[in-house]
Amino acid sequence: MRKRGGVARSARGVGDTQRMSRENVELVRQAYAAYAKNGIDGAVSYWAEDHVAYSVPEWPDDPEYHGRDGMRKLNGQWTDNFEEFGFHLHELRDAGDTVVALLELTGRIKGSAVPIRQPLGAVHSDFRGDLIGETRYFLAWREAIEAAGLQE
Repeated sequence: MRKRGGVARSARGVGDTQRMSRENVELVRQAYAAYAKNGIDGAVSYWAEDHVAYSVPEWPDDPEYHGRDGMRKLNGQWTDNFEEFGFHLHELRDAGDTVVALLELTGRIKGSAVPIRQPLGAVHSDFRGDLIGETRYFLAWREAIEAAGLQE
């Protein structure tokens, strides 16, 4: 594996990479659709047992979350303070061995009528068959795009 832009990349043939990258984009799309339909319980099966998630650099709690239980913990930290919490998927970008998700967090802070909308970028990588092995989150889409080695 090579590291570029903070995200692991492996060397494969061009045809294999194109096929796999399309499959990876579809896998990520399905994971977000499962989350939209059934919350964390719908999405957890898309992550590898040893999945590692890196929260946004500005996050005050744990910087890393390990495994499916780690994703449940991170999700709980996000949703505990909000009502009507959700992700709106704007776009998926194919970056070869990685997939960039450009999202918007939506919801309301508990006890408030004020809606919250926060851009969120996610770089998904370390794909293993039909599982996602690593996710890095960013509060700016540009940061996620650059971390994946892409340009806006």
